[in-house]
Amino acid sequence: MSLYAECGTARTSSVSTTLMGMCGRFAAELDYPEIAQILHAQPSAGLPGKSWNVSPTQTIAVIGQDAHGVNHLASAYWSLIPPTAESKKLPYPTFNARIESALDRPTFAQAARHNRAIIPVSGYYEWTAERKPYYFHAKDNRPLLLLGLYSWWLSRERANATWLLTATILTRDSVGIAAQIHDRMPVLCDPQHAQKWLNRSVSGDKILPEASAYGARLSQSLLASHEVAPLHGDGPELTEPYDEMMLRF
Repeated sequence: MSLYAECGTARTSSVSTTLMGMCGRFAAELDYPEIAQILHAQPSAGLPGKSWNVSPTQTIAVIGQDAHGVNHLASAYWSLIPPTAESKKLPYPTFNARIESALDRPTFAQAARHNRAIIPVSGYYEWTAERKPYYFHAKDNRPLLLLGLYSWWLSRERANATWLLTATILTRDSVGIAAQIHDRMPVLCDPQHAQKWLNRSVSGDKILPEASAYGARLSQSLLASHEVAPLHGDGPELTEPYDEMMLRF
């Protein structure tokens, strides 16, 4: 199936939140032509607009590779729905998946073996145990490339249903400055390693552990963060440092 043609918080160990990892908010102020060029992807129509408060089940931009080895930049539903799901509403969250166990989880195993994706973001938010939000971004403010998985899902409830592209963001144990805020973080990538990650012919058994380790090293040198005001509404002001926001009053 062509990826392009079909595009139509707190710390806890409970089962219900084990898959959540990060808290599920990011900013996407993205230059799609630039991202498509960097990742050698063909952009599709209808990509989502800019937002500084993207949440699960919203439409996000993802890069994935089709069966012919072509990368595509396309829109996806942010929460992975496995092909076998009877309904779009699952009894557990799937907007994040642990990279350590993705190959062993029935929900994510098929995608982890071959349907790997990259989710470009401007930055992402994480909350402390005291519910203070922090914004993580690249030190040079270039887009962050988050590792993810994608899956196609077809509703059985409508006779004229079309295939829906869905995706999840992979997380791992936090390192560096991210570990000061939360015990999980998204797995980062860079353009040099992106093609191997997207390559469907590369086995998931091999690439997932490598990608997790590389993402940890990359995070140490790439990430910067600052506290922000509580997230309400949408706009670039959500990513501004909290201290600077206070000075305006």
